[in-house]
Amino acid sequence: MDLKNISLFKTLDQKMSWLNERQKVLAQNIANANTPGYVSQDLKKVSFQSHLNNSGETGIGQSRTVMTVSEPGHMSGLGGSTAAFEIRAENSEYMETTPDGNTVDLERELSKMAEVQMEYTLATNLYKKHIGMMKSALGRR
Repeated sequence: MDLKNISLFKTLDQKMSWLNERQKVLAQNIANANTPGYVSQDLKKVSFQSHLNNSGETGIGQSRTVMTVSEPGHMSGLGGSTAAFEIRAENSEYMETTPDGNTVDLERELSKMAEVQMEYTLATNLYKKHIGMMKSALGRR
């Protein structure tokens, strides 16, 4: 059984991938803190509403989420969602420019890196807890 076929684990995997990409972008910002003209970058945060809006269209200005099941007897639910989160770089919302044109603020970048670390730790802990619950349900504690 592949855990990535379970919606909870798929979502956690996507969240961890997004956090990994964000960490790379933030590290690049810090590496270019003294580069003249460098513009600080960040990844666009994913909202639940935009995720729902991108998963299916029903008409002009309307959207729907299409649910699928793996077996005819299963209840419809989150099992078949295949939409991936969009990873896209964007300019930072705080654009304080130094005289040489650089917009990197080290304190803000380090704060964002700490935020990424906390969110990654949370996702990892959720992953471990749900694996433990599955093992317990199977009697393999």
